[in-house]
Amino acid sequence: MEVNAKVVLTIDDFREVGEVVVGARHGVPLQPPPPWEVASPVVVIDSREVTGGELFIALKGEHADGHMYINAVFEKGACWAMVSRQWYDAQGSVELPPGKGFIVTDDTVAGLQQLATIYRSKFSIPVVAIGGSNGKTTTKEMVASVLGVAFKVNMSRGNRNNHLGVPLTLLQLRPDTDIAVVEMGINHPGEMALLASIARPTHALLTNIGHEHLEFLLDLDGVAAAEIPLFDYLRQRGGIAFVNADDLRLSAAGEGMAGSVTYGIAKSPAHSCWAREISVNRAGQLSFLLCSDFGTEMVVLNFTGKHNVINAVAAAAVGHHFGLSLSQIREGLEGLAPARGWKRLEVVDSCGLRILNDTYNANSDSMRLAIDTLCDIPCSGKRIAVLGDMLELGVAGDAEHEAISCYLQRSSVDMLFTFGERARIFGREVPGLCRGHFESREKLLEALLRVLQEGDIVLIKGSRGMKLERVVDALINARTITITGPE
Repeated sequence: MEVNAKVVLTIDDFREVGEVVVGARHGVPLQPPPPWEVASPVVVIDSREVTGGELFIALKGEHADGHMYINAVFEKGACWAMVSRQWYDAQGSVELPPGKGFIVTDDTVAGLQQLATIYRSKFSIPVVAIGGSNGKTTTKEMVASVLGVAFKVNMSRGNRNNHLGVPLTLLQLRPDTDIAVVEMGINHPGEMALLASIARPTHALLTNIGHEHLEFLLDLDGVAAAEIPLFDYLRQRGGIAFVNADDLRLSAAGEGMAGSVTYGIAKSPAHSCWAREISVNRAGQLSFLLCSDFGTEMVVLNFTGKHNVINAVAAAAVGHHFGLSLSQIREGLEGLAPARGWKRLEVVDSCGLRILNDTYNANSDSMRLAIDTLCDIPCSGKRIAVLGDMLELGVAGDAEHEAISCYLQRSSVDMLFTFGERARIFGREVPGLCRGHFESREKLLEALLRVLQEGDIVLIKGSRGMKLERVVDALINARTITITGPE
């Protein structure tokens, strides 16, 4: 693809966002002035990331106010700082050193978003937005890995997918970027329309509609109403949607969209890609036959959980649309491995145990999928589930926890340990499986170590706020486990 030539932030761009203030003495600007043009800008919101030449955005959060670090970031080499009008006026007179400047705006969050929108408009490249309830980050990584076989890809890093992360991702675009892959996460109505207006995607993929953030989105219809505006944005602008035909709400939302690309697990004449022969080996690795009208390729993923096949097929559909062959798609999928600390069904072998670390987050859909994964992986010992509270479910909380209890009743889980306030509900329908409810991670760990044996596989899952990764770390560091006789 063509290299983007005009990709600098200029003083006029800064003036579009807010008032530009530079150091002066007796009305004469100090020399040297800050750079009037910033090529390949490095924009940060954490003062610790400043090493020299950055534009620092001073954000006021719950625990810290970035304005407190203005002097520090300038001393460390930042050239520009975006500050709030309220803070700037409260300072009275601010003496800026040479080579430094302020962008003064009413709201620094809105200023960051506006600056990112301006910068995004300088690029004539495909921008692929990834949203949906479950599997966004995994799918984003897969899409970027597949496209990376043939293109220079810039993607969202880590979990930078919200009203701050999306602008920061866009500001990382570079002249040689061919395609951007931008993850978009929401938890309130109206947020997807905002993120789409900032990123201006040309293509979009919604993984699924599930039980996410019900505290704010209420029910599945509310989730769909919050996520589907991403497709609406494309529909209004002639963009391309990648539609998961296995999700009824998404399938309906994608109807009538010109140029939309559908995919699913089962073969269909309308599908770009689909899958067959799905299996899980003893190491937990997935394999499947990736299929399209142009042939098949056997793919072995470095991920576990059969639900990740649909994420891989989604990535294949994107790759296929952009002209990659099935062998290139396989190369991209097989070349991706979860980083250490992934915490999304991350497989960890320790002390003869296999641990499924799924502590990144939880809702009832991902909880069911994690339980399925625990039961799908071949195991010579016991299958043990350690489940913590699912948060942000609002009034649906008790009912969603009760539904998981019923789901456990139909599973092949051998033992259940629960942790938190509402997690106690998980054991209601399976009192024979439940070996204890805990509100102390230390006591939970002690109980686990008394029953664990070599060959066991243990799933540890809960919402991020439950901090169950501490139990995972403790098990990894335990070095030995208590070897007991069969229960």
